[in-house]
Amino acid sequence: MTLRERQLEYLRILKELDRYCSEKGLRYYMGCGTLIGAVRHKGFIPWDDDLDVFMPRPDFLKMCSDYKSVDFNFRNIRNDKSHPHPFGRLCSNNICRFYRDYPIFNVGIDVYVINGAPSTREEQIKHMDKTFVHVKRAEFLIRVRSNLVRRNLWPSKSLDFSLLNRELFREERCFEKYDFETCDYIWPFGGGRLIMKKENYGTPIRLQFEDGYFLAPEHYHEVLTLGYGDYMQLPPADKRVPYHGSHVYRK
Repeated sequence: MTLRERQLEYLRILKELDRYCSEKGLRYYMGCGTLIGAVRHKGFIPWDDDLDVFMPRPDFLKMCSDYKSVDFNFRNIRNDKSHPHPFGRLCSNNICRFYRDYPIFNVGIDVYVINGAPSTREEQIKHMDKTFVHVKRAEFLIRVRSNLVRRNLWPSKSLDFSLLNRELFREERCFEKYDFETCDYIWPFGGGRLIMKKENYGTPIRLQFEDGYFLAPEHYHEVLTLGYGDYMQLPPADKRVPYHGSHVYRK
């Protein structure tokens, strides 16, 4: 698939997420490069090859337990022991990557989790340090599996990895220590250590993204400035390339 074909498929998945969340009364927010794209380009950053959203933990857990579809699947550590991340991925059933000769239908939009966080900087650092013990262990296990797969030494046709799955659940228990609904601070975890006031996300508002309007943080300027600084400034020309670059195929 070309880059634009992939973007349009991700847009189709985003519309499905928006439909489902609207129907169930769940919150989500466009995030990362997707939010920058909405503000700066009113759609995809031209060279962006993924799509990211964030969900408060209570809404994320409801989606994990309730979401069902014929055309899409919501991969997470609760329903897929091969899933290597503490966040979920809403995937299309008609696009895939290949593992050896086996199609893997895990191509989709990343659904990151907004977790509660402590209010003092001292406690925030302590909480992040404890959580990152498990984050780093999980990353090590992902590298082990990837190396074995590349060398054709993985022992089964499935990518299920119980040891990694258990470590991700330990990571989850750290994230769950602070309740999103009662905390004044949040940790929108996409791999980094950025904790901010919950009021920055606030009540979701709709921003234009391609041919639709999707949910975004109420104070998106503050969120993007905290994460990226001057997010309206384009990167150097040599940095305007797709980040992931892996091959994706239609079913």
